[in-house]
Amino acid sequence: MPALDRAAWLRGAAGAAPRWDRQGPQRRLWVTVGGELAVQDDPVAVLWREGPGGGVPDLDADGVAHGVEVFLGQQDAAALVAVVVEDVDAVSLPPGARWADLKQVGEELAPADLTAALTAVGMARWHQTHRFSPRTGRPTQVAASGWVRREEDGREHYPRTDAAVIMSVVDDRDRLLLARGRSWPAGRLSVLAGFVEPGESLEEAVAREVLEEVSVSVDDVRYVASQPWPFPASLMVGFAARAGRQPDAVEPSRLEHDEIAEARWVTREELAAEVAAGRLGVPGRFSLARRLIEEWFGGPLPVVREIRGSVRD
Repeated sequence: MPALDRAAWLRGAAGAAPRWDRQGPQRRLWVTVGGELAVQDDPVAVLWREGPGGGVPDLDADGVAHGVEVFLGQQDAAALVAVVVEDVDAVSLPPGARWADLKQVGEELAPADLTAALTAVGMARWHQTHRFSPRTGRPTQVAASGWVRREEDGREHYPRTDAAVIMSVVDDRDRLLLARGRSWPAGRLSVLAGFVEPGESLEEAVAREVLEEVSVSVDDVRYVASQPWPFPASLMVGFAARAGRQPDAVEPSRLEHDEIAEARWVTREELAAEVAAGRLGVPGRFSLARRLIEEWFGGPLPVVREIRGSVRD
């Protein structure tokens, strides 16, 4: 059973009125064009508001001036609606509520709320970058309950998802390969990741990215899991891959220096000791990167310091 019934048949076609009942029960959440959610604290949860208005300012007819309505789906006979707001000052959050980055709070949300939040953030970022036609520069109009942007001549634009691979790489001595991105601070390490290129399979992308970034050849590429990652518009597809016999250390001269500052092989004992001492920051529990690391490790890490996000945040 999916965490969210998307009820796509109720969105309506471009140019047609939505089929979901705007006068019926509604639960609304607010999300900024930059992808921040309105959440409540203690405990952390998505700030849902009941009813058609939900405290959000009136929208212009084209849904552009103050925000965009996106019909997310249904839950317990209520329509779930995200309102993408461009002016956060126009929204008065109640006491105990705040704007939050989903990467910071995602692991604390209930499954149904997390799915709705991931969808809302992804749609908000898409609307932010598709307000104007890439051909004419003229404004596009919102249609199909927020799932289409339509040009004047009827051409339609749909939300996109960019496929990316993220992988644990283990050598013949059962050591895990970790790396630090060029823009990351010292001590922040994670597994490798990269975008899939046109004409390339997911498995081919894994092998290419590892070879390009750290000059290591891999085989036995095995699918593990996937994760929506709307930062801004990715689907992270996780794999485990094997490398043959490797030197004790990764030679700095073999790194793709535009992206990778350092890379190293670690044993379970080394990783546990450095993480427990706070010398090494690992990805947060919200990320697929953490799952890949802990599947190799064999259980939860003794975490002192987490990093939020993933290689492609």
